[in-house]
Amino acid sequence: MRVVVRRICGFVFYGLLFLSIENIRAQNTSQTSTITLEEVSLSASKFDTPRSVLPFSLSVINLKDVQALHQQLSLQEYLGAVPGLFSLNANNYAQDLRISIRGFGARAAFGIRGIKIIVDGIPETTPDGQGQLDNLPLGLLQNIEVLRGPSASLYGNASGGVLSLNTVDRLEGESVRFRSTLGAFGLQSYQLSASLNSSKTTSLFYFNRTQTNGYRTFSGLEQNVFNAKIKHKLSSKSLLQAQLNYTQSPRAEDAGGLTMDEVMADRNQARQRNVDFDTFEKVNQFKVGLRWLQNWRTQWKLDTYAFYSLRDFYGKLPFENGGIIDLYRNYYGLGSRLTYTEENEDLLHRWQIGTETALQRDQRDRFLNQNGTQGANVFSQEERFGSFGLYILDEVQSKKWLLRTSLRFDRQNVGADTVIENQIYTVLNPSVGLSYSLAPQQRIFFNFSTSYETPALSELSANPSGEEGLNLSLDPSRAINYEAGWKTLGEHTRLEASFFYIKSSNEILPYELEAFPGRSFYRNTGATERYGLELFGEARWDQWKLQASLTQAAYLFAGADTTSDMEGKRLPGIPNSQAFIQVEYTTSSQWHFQLTGEHIGKFYANDSNTAAVDAYQRVRLQGRKSISFAWGEVAVFGGVHNLFNTFYFDNIRLNAFGGRHYEPAPGRNFFGGLSFGF
Repeated sequence: MRVVVRRICGFVFYGLLFLSIENIRAQNTSQTSTITLEEVSLSASKFDTPRSVLPFSLSVINLKDVQALHQQLSLQEYLGAVPGLFSLNANNYAQDLRISIRGFGARAAFGIRGIKIIVDGIPETTPDGQGQLDNLPLGLLQNIEVLRGPSASLYGNASGGVLSLNTVDRLEGESVRFRSTLGAFGLQSYQLSASLNSSKTTSLFYFNRTQTNGYRTFSGLEQNVFNAKIKHKLSSKSLLQAQLNYTQSPRAEDAGGLTMDEVMADRNQARQRNVDFDTFEKVNQFKVGLRWLQNWRTQWKLDTYAFYSLRDFYGKLPFENGGIIDLYRNYYGLGSRLTYTEENEDLLHRWQIGTETALQRDQRDRFLNQNGTQGANVFSQEERFGSFGLYILDEVQSKKWLLRTSLRFDRQNVGADTVIENQIYTVLNPSVGLSYSLAPQQRIFFNFSTSYETPALSELSANPSGEEGLNLSLDPSRAINYEAGWKTLGEHTRLEASFFYIKSSNEILPYELEAFPGRSFYRNTGATERYGLELFGEARWDQWKLQASLTQAAYLFAGADTTSDMEGKRLPGIPNSQAFIQVEYTTSSQWHFQLTGEHIGKFYANDSNTAAVDAYQRVRLQGRKSISFAWGEVAVFGGVHNLFNTFYFDNIRLNAFGGRHYEPAPGRNFFGGLSFGF
């Protein structure tokens, strides 16, 4: 296995070295060559600053040319090229995708923690730091921006990283598009999109129905997603955007974690206790948002949003006392930022002041789960989490250097109707970054930033005693980040390298108790040190495109407040090494192929590092053929996941009681479909 790892890492390294040599040669040959790789300004940074100039690590995934190749069943399909990012749980639809960035988010027992999710400029993450992607219209994604590293000075609580997801505004060259996908394990997915456009207004309506039996027994999904996005030009300098999303998922089954002996006996099986207790979730979610963008002259710009979200969740867990959860969540908020820009021959100076406020109310009820039948109510409380943030951001740029500073104040108010006094968190987070031009299109950068993460309401309400109230012994985690890097952009190549060091305290990690098998509780586990090197390279020539990335890092328990038995052990759920390579080829006859290979290094399933998960490699191949007619376009597409039928795990349940850590991933499986638009 080590030989395989060395070969993959060596291939990525020499590939990046080759791209670097080609990049330098191209710059020396012609400093005025046209840059064919797209250089874009990024919304996640809150200023329209080009990616290559920013003094921190930010990855961009442009899906315009490749979206139609994908199965569009999980966001994991798109994220492999991002160094420092690791995802699990793409096939357990009751638990949702788990994403970590440089270790932030790894603790999540379900959903996403510690990472801020933004969809079309409006927060998807709740004030207490919970996020989910089950309502995301995957078929509409246009690009994904990933801010790698602590970003609390911009986004406040639970911003160990940022995922900014942007959807398309209209169908290009079409008014209606239909797509049908069939695949392994009974997959059926149907999408219908319609675009209406006028001189001032663009609107896009999208409906997707997905149904699958799942790879394992008792792991099926049924889901319907409706999304509407409307943009209207109020004037040449004013734009109003409205978005609406409704998601109905009547059943997403949870096959549960297995022991290694059970995996080896039958990797497709569900845990019998999960079947007996009928473990599944049902979700209805509604979200509506408005965003107003206004420019005054060339110097002032205002960006304001407001939203309301309702999530009705009903789920069953594999134990009796409190094993049925009925959660009704109201979540709403607004934010605004004002930007001023001043430019002369030598300097570009911009500053921004912004404020955000949001309120979350969770009515949480737990009932007895009597072998799948709802029994008496054993827990009922209304939980509240309010947040207020105020920040200022300043950026000064000359021809050679850019200096960026920001400072944010946040206040959180946490309470419940069963708690006498509310818990108040206040925090101040600074950041400073500097980038310097070594040569045309080549820069080095340095930055310092901080982050913090409060316990989520679902974690605070998980009392080991089983009683009502909040577990206020849980403290927020804090982190300090140092980063240095190098970026270069050539005519056909892009190269990036980053080194990071993160010191954190009061890390929050899940664990299980024998009395509540399958239910997660949480505790502060001390300090950690995280450091690593991230490499990314991209090249395009003729009909070919190559992307490659490499992450080599260490995530360790370390520090004065870490217990002696934890000191030096690795954080569970995160591999120390990852490698990614992807090759695309487009023929003159409109065939488009994509071959993707990933290496995931060894990692651990528990804090004590006694349960190891072996390294693995997986390969995906997919392709598409389009045919144009006078009235529109017809396309066929298909692919194969896990091409070489590798045995690996789709999800690992951290610190699971009884060694039930493992959820096996599917073997080789196929999908295919047809789409047409006019």
